[in-house]
Amino acid sequence: MEDTKGVEIIPVTPELALSMTRQLQAEEQRKLTDALAKLANAPPVRDYTLQPGDTVDVALWSFADGASAVQTAPTTPGPQATKLGTFQIDTAGTITLPYAGRIAIAHHTPNAARDIIAHRYAQLGIVHAPDVTINSSASQNGIIVTGSTGEPKVLSWNPGGITLARAITLTLGNGTTTLSENSALDTSTNAISVAIIRQGEEVDLPVPDALNRDIPLRPADKIIMRREPAVQVTVIGGGVSRDGLYGFSKPQSLAATIAGAQGLNPNAANSTRIFVFRQQPDNQKPLLYIFSWKDGNGLIAAQRFPVRDQDIVYVAESPIVPISRVLNTIFQMALPATIAR
Repeated sequence: MEDTKGVEIIPVTPELALSMTRQLQAEEQRKLTDALAKLANAPPVRDYTLQPGDTVDVALWSFADGASAVQTAPTTPGPQATKLGTFQIDTAGTITLPYAGRIAIAHHTPNAARDIIAHRYAQLGIVHAPDVTINSSASQNGIIVTGSTGEPKVLSWNPGGITLARAITLTLGNGTTTLSENSALDTSTNAISVAIIRQGEEVDLPVPDALNRDIPLRPADKIIMRREPAVQVTVIGGGVSRDGLYGFSKPQSLAATIAGAQGLNPNAANSTRIFVFRQQPDNQKPLLYIFSWKDGNGLIAAQRFPVRDQDIVYVAESPIVPISRVLNTIFQMALPATIAR
């Protein structure tokens, strides 16, 4: 009995290959459903609070009939605005305003901070019926978008909310850049995925789903766009035109994978037996799938069979080759490629 080195040997039929394709599709749909559920189950958006390091633009409003030391001379009756300036909240949580001095506004919402500042000026009695406008740039609550975007950005949190699709679109550039046109997001051999990091947990989505769905973000979310192969496959053996490590933007059939390695070697006319070696999780037996291209069933199976990430494809030079020799070759030739990953 031939030594299979603890590897399970599986001849592949068209029916088995089709079943495996459907299983992979179901897995991908389940991952997408789980990811969307995690994002949908996030706690509701609350008004963000100002933090040390944030900057605020402060304007003071008062009626024209109330002259004050901080007003410019009004030219028309009615409410008049005086821009007090832009102030950064210091480590103590305060800003220093003209005549009002240091005012603690950190850990308050912008509306609460507005009331605190207006109350201080009302107490001073130098402004008639004062009101305050605050525009804040909240660094702690902003949306960070980085990775393969061309230019990382921090988007200020909008109390009205912002969707993932809008955050990606705002980050891509001047509004005319598209994913297909942006060389940093080329999809020829790389998949573009989006990772949403929320409270230390990462949720991954394919970019089409991120753009096509209304997925609300939360304050302080981090968005990482990744450009990398979704599937990497090692192709070896004398029966293939070009050995190497190949990347693909999505799972490929075995036939498409071999085509990506420039097809079968025309000088190896007997390369009609092909193997796919696959590691299994949780200390399960590795699998060796066998394909024979001598008949139509073998070709159909190869066109249907989904090659997965980290698989090793071995194309033999001969249609008759011992399994032990195939495994020895895979273990020996695949080691440098595995180290290089």
